[in-house]
Amino acid sequence: ALQDPVSERLNGRVKIYLDHHYLLCKQPLKLVPLKQVCDGQLDCLQGEDEANCPQWVPAGPPAGARVSKDRSILQVLNSNTGAWSCVCHDHFSAALARAACQQMGYRSLSPVQEPLVPTRAAKPIPFPSSSRKCLSGLVVSLFSQCPLAGCGQSVRTPRVLGGSPAAIEAWPWQVSLQYRKEHICGGSIIGPGWVLTAAHCFNWRVKAGSELLSGAATFAVEKVFLAEVTPASPKDNDIALVKLRSPVHYSDSTKPICLPYFDEELVPGTPLWVIGWGYTEEHGKLSERLQQAEVQLVDELSCNLAAYHGDVTDRMLCAGLPQGGVDTCQGDSGGPLLYSGGHWQVVGIVSWGQGCGTPSTPGVYTSVRAYLDWIYAVRRVSPSCPRAEAAPFGSAGSLKDTAIRHMALAAL
Repeated sequence: ALQDPVSERLNGRVKIYLDHHYLLCKQPLKLVPLKQVCDGQLDCLQGEDEANCPQWVPAGPPAGARVSKDRSILQVLNSNTGAWSCVCHDHFSAALARAACQQMGYRSLSPVQEPLVPTRAAKPIPFPSSSRKCLSGLVVSLFSQCPLAGCGQSVRTPRVLGGSPAAIEAWPWQVSLQYRKEHICGGSIIGPGWVLTAAHCFNWRVKAGSELLSGAATFAVEKVFLAEVTPASPKDNDIALVKLRSPVHYSDSTKPICLPYFDEELVPGTPLWVIGWGYTEEHGKLSERLQQAEVQLVDELSCNLAAYHGDVTDRMLCAGLPQGGVDTCQGDSGGPLLYSGGHWQVVGIVSWGQGCGTPSTPGVYTSVRAYLDWIYAVRRVSPSCPRAEAAPFGSAGSLKDTAIRHMALAAL
């Protein structure tokens, strides 16, 4: 039977309400409140409410390899002594390079192109054993191996300070996390199949490759991994990795950002950049166009004294300007805090704060460097992640309808 327009509108409203507040179990038909989805308890007979849920991944042992900011020199861990040492080039091979890359979660490997560093030109180089000599006098650099080369590169550079419109080619790793076509959070491409964001940002879609929030192609999400949260420090561990079902294809407007080096220590006052589609003023609205702004690193002690009363830990970073006015805001969460040390690195993830641009109240960011081993571990064990446990996901829902959306480049 035909429905009148009023009935059609009412049915539409009912459907919207149900979609936003309930999950439909198919056999038998049953409505389950979204707060009971991904809570570890089966409410649907066929388990739809607990399927494809994000997973907590606990902190594990350190990766067996790491790369120094000193010319990307490879270091390996002696599991017996806990000591790190550089790798002599003697008898080094593509197989060993591949093993080192896989320890950091990289799946691909470029051909070995003699990425060597003379030991005489560097500061003293520790080796695994004093009895072992490095006859070549060369240690291994992984700059041209793993997918390290090529990250953090953009074809445009930011030219305007303060909150200003940005071209996606300047920040090609930036993505928009969306739910029901609405922007929720930002994120960063760190590899063809991975997006780095904040743990508190969920159920969404992701758009990449444009500074505008309109138009898109779709990629499916395979899994979301969350760092474990401890009751003693509930604001810590605000980090998540999104595994894509199919890889993002790189272009001038879609590229990965580099992870920071394990020994990349920034000093207070270091210039940093933040980008996002968040509110351009407190109690404002989302920006249709990507925005960029320069801020400065604030030391932990000053940040805590000024505004946060000890809530800022050593696994967080603070950034802003003393006079305020330039800051991240609602909708910027999950996006990157960026540092340029020859190439762009994502040193922080927009996490929390008080207000937007308030004087002496910096924004607070998850320190990516503090979670490098966690990132490496997730990428190593994905997609099965045998040590991960189902996350109590509350009202955010499952990943059943989640997808990656890749935007066509908009006209500038």
